[in-house]
Amino acid sequence: MTETTRASWGSKIGVMLAAAGSAVGLGNLWRFPFCTAQNGGGTFLLIYLICSFTIGLALVFAEAALGMKTKSDPTGAFGWISPRLKFIGGLCVFTSAIILPYYSVVGGWILAYIVKVFSLSSIVNFETAFSDFSSSPVQPLIFFYIYLLGSAAVVYFGIQNGIEKFSKIMMPMLFILLLILMGRVLMLDKAWEGIKFFFAPDFSKLTGETLMNAMGQVFFSISVGMGIYITYGSYVKENTVTVSQLMWPVIFLDVLISLLAGLTVFPAVFSFNVPINAGPALIFITLPQIFASIPFGQFFGLIFFIILLGAAATSSISLLEVVVTCLCDQIKMTRQKAVICFTSVCLIIGTLVSLSFGRLSGFKIGGKILFDQFDFLASNVLLPLGGFLTCVAIGWILGPEKLVVFQNRALQKSFEFCIKWLAPASILLILFKSINLI
Repeated sequence: MTETTRASWGSKIGVMLAAAGSAVGLGNLWRFPFCTAQNGGGTFLLIYLICSFTIGLALVFAEAALGMKTKSDPTGAFGWISPRLKFIGGLCVFTSAIILPYYSVVGGWILAYIVKVFSLSSIVNFETAFSDFSSSPVQPLIFFYIYLLGSAAVVYFGIQNGIEKFSKIMMPMLFILLLILMGRVLMLDKAWEGIKFFFAPDFSKLTGETLMNAMGQVFFSISVGMGIYITYGSYVKENTVTVSQLMWPVIFLDVLISLLAGLTVFPAVFSFNVPINAGPALIFITLPQIFASIPFGQFFGLIFFIILLGAAATSSISLLEVVVTCLCDQIKMTRQKAVICFTSVCLIIGTLVSLSFGRLSGFKIGGKILFDQFDFLASNVLLPLGGFLTCVAIGWILGPEKLVVFQNRALQKSFEFCIKWLAPASILLILFKSINLI
């Protein structure tokens, strides 16, 4: 894939929605609510907003600017800075490749619950029902295969005819459905208590742990450190738009979806006095139990799981595109062959990951099943490491002044300071915390 024959986005709104879709995912709809609940509600939210529009914005701009300038996949983009830095791009691609199989397993669960939502009222024990389903050797695999192959089909059809068209449909639909669901939840009896907890800061709960967790949520939510924005930026037509014009909606929409998720989850859990669990328990046990208890709950449960599916799918598509673009640029594969080859690998790995809840649950590394191992490696090690090395490469080796993000000098200087000092220091703290060094 050379620069002269390289595909490109068909419109400005198309790349905006695709990039925003890569950021908007399960991290917004399930990780953000329980992180907020565990870290003081409104206090956590305030720090999260500040970090999003400083560190988060700078990281997204830096990656997108590098992709727009080099017109290459992450490996080629970092190789443009220095041939010795190609390994950073390789690390980003590897991270995407690690995340996609186990993320798609969760996507399969969501797809299954769209089918199961009509039988919520007949479930006696929601925890047992989810455990029985996830440990089954057949059902989760069927839905995982459907989900992954569906994501692959979108990428197979290319940038304009696949990813852009899908994003233009899915992102507005996700937003509208989330507003509908939020409107219903806000009508519950004790909804106001959840809203107060979400928005009212309690600075007595402000600790170093709160600050670290807020920075970590921003970092994981916006999907940096895995080469997505470099990849998507590489398909932007030259001299059609500036980085800042193109990418500011990514952070805005990412934060907006998180806020809408909070306004949906907190009123619901406060109204029914149930705990906000971490991990799969929130969306596959706690919330289905709530939907089963309200009038027309099956309908609103269906909306909820469609929202989750859309958010998960846009993220999966972007992860797959990172690897496909690398194979096309570096090995000169055709897009179709690259999609088929990597999807085949993901089908094998994802099968093993899915079975780690059942038949392969006895196979553990360091006390963790395969699913947890993949999640720990990606979230706690590869993502923050990739983000830190990206800041070092752009901030200290290339020089952030060589990536013109803002025409305004003061804003450009703020971006350069953030990439050179603030972002790498913050990410390093996140990395040390993730691997229990602090």
